[in-house]
Amino acid sequence: MNVFDSLEPQVKKAVKKRFQKPTEIQELVIPGILKGKNTLVISETGSGKTESVLFPVFDLFVKAEHKPISILYITPLRSLNRDLMKRIQWWADELEFEATVRHGDTTQYERSMQSANPSDMFIITPETLQAMLTGKVMREHLRNVKWIIIDEIHELVDNKRGTQLSIGLERLKELIKTNGITPQIIGLSATVGSPDKVAAFLTGGKECQILNTSKKRMIKIHVESPTPNKSDVRRSEDIRIGPEITARLRRVTELIKDKKSVLAFTNTRESSEILSSRMSVFDSRIPMETHHSSLSKEVRINTEDNFKSGKTKILFCTSSLELGIDIGSIDFILQYTSPRQVNKLLQRIGRSGHKMTETPEGVILAADASDNFESTVIADHAIKGRIEATQIYEKALDVLGHQIIGMTLEEYNLPMLKAYNIAKSAYPYRKLTKEDFLEACFFLEKLRLLYVNKKNPEIEKPGMEDLVLKRKKNSWMYYYGNLSTIPNIKNYKIVDMISKNSVGTLDAEFIALHGSPGSAFICKGRAWRVIDVGKTRVMVEPMSGIDASIPAWEGELIPVPFDVAQDVGKLRGDIARSTEPRKALSKYPIRSSSAIKMIELVKKQKKWGPVPTDKQIVIEHGYHKTMDAYETYMIINSCFGSLVNDTIGRALSTLLRSKFSSVGLQTDPYRIIIKLPGPHWDHVLDAFNNLTPELMKKTIEQDMPETELFRWKFLHIAKRFGIISQDADYGKNYLKKIAEIYAGSPAYKEAMNEIYQDKLDMEKAAEALQMIKDKKIKIVVKDSLSPMGSAGLARRYELVAENKPEKEILAAFKRRIYKTKVGMICYNCTKWFHMGEVEITPKPIRCERCKAGLISVVPFRYVNEAEKILKKKLWKKELTPEEEKYRKLMERTASLVIDHGMDAVITLAGRGIGPSTASRVLRKLETGDELIKSLLDAERNYTKTRRFWQG
Repeated sequence: MNVFDSLEPQVKKAVKKRFQKPTEIQELVIPGILKGKNTLVISETGSGKTESVLFPVFDLFVKAEHKPISILYITPLRSLNRDLMKRIQWWADELEFEATVRHGDTTQYERSMQSANPSDMFIITPETLQAMLTGKVMREHLRNVKWIIIDEIHELVDNKRGTQLSIGLERLKELIKTNGITPQIIGLSATVGSPDKVAAFLTGGKECQILNTSKKRMIKIHVESPTPNKSDVRRSEDIRIGPEITARLRRVTELIKDKKSVLAFTNTRESSEILSSRMSVFDSRIPMETHHSSLSKEVRINTEDNFKSGKTKILFCTSSLELGIDIGSIDFILQYTSPRQVNKLLQRIGRSGHKMTETPEGVILAADASDNFESTVIADHAIKGRIEATQIYEKALDVLGHQIIGMTLEEYNLPMLKAYNIAKSAYPYRKLTKEDFLEACFFLEKLRLLYVNKKNPEIEKPGMEDLVLKRKKNSWMYYYGNLSTIPNIKNYKIVDMISKNSVGTLDAEFIALHGSPGSAFICKGRAWRVIDVGKTRVMVEPMSGIDASIPAWEGELIPVPFDVAQDVGKLRGDIARSTEPRKALSKYPIRSSSAIKMIELVKKQKKWGPVPTDKQIVIEHGYHKTMDAYETYMIINSCFGSLVNDTIGRALSTLLRSKFSSVGLQTDPYRIIIKLPGPHWDHVLDAFNNLTPELMKKTIEQDMPETELFRWKFLHIAKRFGIISQDADYGKNYLKKIAEIYAGSPAYKEAMNEIYQDKLDMEKAAEALQMIKDKKIKIVVKDSLSPMGSAGLARRYELVAENKPEKEILAAFKRRIYKTKVGMICYNCTKWFHMGEVEITPKPIRCERCKAGLISVVPFRYVNEAEKILKKKLWKKELTPEEEKYRKLMERTASLVIDHGMDAVITLAGRGIGPSTASRVLRKLETGDELIKSLLDAERNYTKTRRFWQG
């Protein structure tokens, strides 16, 4: 007898059609759910955990009559909803109930039909629940809900979507309670670092059984990093990337040779696109596609279908395919470079070996030695089941404000105490004080989103129990306009000023933090320098070096945790101390190619001096050569992880700015890099030695409101509070003024809160500083830059193309100029001399009709207007002031053509180059490439300054 025998005959019959026998997780889960227990189910993808929850819920459903809506199934992605609906429909047909999907794309007609004739089961997103809770008709149906299932819950607990959902669930439970029902709540996840926290989040701290089989399943994972052979060196010249990267592409083809279906995960959308494009050049015979969140829904669905049907062998993807979307059986997982976190690796590796009889298998293809260290530690942690602790997003004040308004839409005169108790019962708000809640309510009143009224007007000093909340007319618009906590981020088009081609896009956050003219970034595998930032586009030029570049996708990178970075330091120390380093590495899941790279790096570092480890910080200082000059750096090699190093680094750079006008900061999981205006290393050392946890906290609190990061965060918080409209696009100075006006308000506090929770780790940073003070971590200082320290300065991001020399930039610019279309008309008789590309301009440049050399050059799009103006001049008709202005310009261009011939035509084809600028360029009497170089400089100057001459 197995657990299926405990199901109702109708359900048992349907189950037997699909499952011969229960899986381990089904045996474990079904009995408890049948008893009505709240449950958190943690098990690998493909273990049958979804069915382990659905079978007992369906069983309880068919046992008795239930009013719709009985079952709510909540998933974090619309694509999961779509996929789940396909699976549920079969069971719905077999068990004779109705299921439907509802989300943001559901048409108004479908919604009205769902309200009039609701299904027994609704599959929704967290945002859809928010909308349903305030709908007059849907609220009546929601009173009947008896089972709430939340899938992929780990995707929600650490962010504001989850925080919003947590109060939404408490609002829903309050509604259901009016029907005398206590709903059963069930959560599903493949990987969870802190099951107790997630269970508490799921139920609002109520009783919940945790059923976990995730640690029992074996996985096969190893790290490797191929060394280039002679063939790789030859091929690298053909596909225009380095031999190291070519070797990895070759290894990809070898690894997938005997596989039918492979997912190749990268950490960013850009890496996925570039890797796919390079692979298609390397071996075009392999059927491959790309999948990430920036692609349209139609493209993603088509890509998924092609992979599932076997048309595509390898799919290059990002976290968009981490979750349990059904794309068929997957043989193998390829992780390209370090996954940066253990839970990311486990989630991805778990996509292979879909059946429990199969073993999930994958490879991390690491890049340089540093990447090998990190990948090795993460792979080792994954095999041992050492997953990062789950972080709950605590007490988001903007979400609280939105939920308060939502509750006033549900109840006209809402007792404030009731609203407070509902909010506080949500786990992320368990520490919410009455003072916090009162402040939020009065702030919403100030924003004219609700009324805070006394129950009895005669009470002079009312407490929370004496107050009621009442909605206003604009409360509805505010609530529905802010259903999503995900910022609506504007994108800027990147335009190469040399070729005028579109390079890609940058989001507004990147522009806010890194997009000032002169700054550099990496996009599409190449380094670019910002020339000008407009309202919708960024003008850039190619750089011939990448030393100072920031990757356009840096914001996408998930942070490397403190524990991973510490164990990287420990592994460095083990190798450094070992007389047989290969033996020391033998217990790790790595190939010899990776071991060799790690050992070689440690050897080079030891030859230089001390090795930075988990117990030793190495501070080094010296000069780093860029293309133009030597720059002064101090590098603190600290294995503290991304957030801790950034927290300490921000405090340090702030303290140093009080001494120097210019201080640069760059951090990564293993370094804090300070760029100085001169050799003032003693100041950095003093600041670091004197940095206490208390000083760090105070410094960051004082400085953060002055940063671009804070203003960017405040912009989104202000939008969520309704302070400014959702489509607002204010300049930095205006935004600064708004932030100052709302200083100390819940919006201001939440902007700081979001930075502390997403971008910094004050607690761990304080812990690290205390370890230094307690001498648990040693500090060593050395004059000169080390191999490990310099690796952080090189910024050699994976898949970056070879440097683009100035000669190539000039050649591209020259091609564009010669391909530019112009109009050339005789200023004397108005006969057209030439209309077309510059390179096919007839010679000599002289009118065929009147033989005059006065040939005007006009932009191609203005040829009709130019002809009209010159004909009016010829017929001696009066010109308007505007026409007279353009007549003079044509006269001046004609004079330039008489004096300089073809060189004048070339110069006037430049963007923004009028007669005055052309005259200055031509005055140098340069020809050929020297003329092109001067023209390029003139265009650069125009791009930088054009905003000052417009409007």
